[in-house]
Amino acid sequence: MRIGMIGLDTSHSEIFTSLLNDRSATHHVPGGLITHAMPIYSEDLPISFERYPKYRDIVERRYDVIIVTEVDVLMDNVDAVIIGTVDGRNHLHWFKKVVSYKKPVFIDKPIAMSDREVDQIIELAKRYNTPVMSSSSLRFADSVERLKNLGMEKFESGYFYGPLPMQKAMPGYFWYGVHTIELIVSLLGGNLQVMHREKTERFETLRLLRNGTEELLVRGDYSWHDRFGGILHFGNRTEAFQLWNDERPYYANLLEEMIGFFQTGETKVPLEETAKIIRLIEEINGMGVSSNQCKNR
Repeated sequence: MRIGMIGLDTSHSEIFTSLLNDRSATHHVPGGLITHAMPIYSEDLPISFERYPKYRDIVERRYDVIIVTEVDVLMDNVDAVIIGTVDGRNHLHWFKKVVSYKKPVFIDKPIAMSDREVDQIIELAKRYNTPVMSSSSLRFADSVERLKNLGMEKFESGYFYGPLPMQKAMPGYFWYGVHTIELIVSLLGGNLQVMHREKTERFETLRLLRNGTEELLVRGDYSWHDRFGGILHFGNRTEAFQLWNDERPYYANLLEEMIGFFQTGETKVPLEETAKIIRLIEEINGMGVSSNQCKNR
């Protein structure tokens, strides 16, 4: 399949193109090629405009992706599209521009910046009968699939952790915290209640309840790293997982699911579940944050 990409301002631009287009890559994903891209970035967002030149150069020169500047040209030359710009504020804007072509659309995280925007995406997708998928790369990690196969029926409590660097333009958990929140929802469902949020100098913690009784503790480190993981307690066992130790990168697993979605128009991630994730993030962001003054904790 010929795939178009909107946005060249994130590491995903390089990672997705490399895994799809480079047949010699260790974890090459067959079934599609990124053939065209629109050079989109946000002038008011440093993580976008500072990284754009590097990733445009890699995608264009190393992988021979054709750069186009018009939506019509992009959509006339591809079978599916990835809205991959890092700036979640723009995702609904670009979706509106491509939805009428009725070609499958993958929207990178976060799908949008509010519950209201997600509702608009769902309504537009239904109106134009356009397949839409959005997912964090963590959802399809080998460790996560292993836990799902073991079953979550006797879950009692859990501890999740990961990086939580912040961006003013995408506040709170919208930028990087979405990964950990989606990991939780993908394993445990969306029946979660935010009970408490507390910050220290280097990290913050969330206390969530599932089904009113099962407790989850979530730690987010303000500095960036790639260590996502957790410990889950069941009635007769305890399961620990560390995604960075998985043999196969979770990006490759995500791309396999994405290619299957592009080919069939069917996704394992209903938009209604993605909407629950955004609603939960809005609840977390709106929660008053208490401060722990023990800086050496």
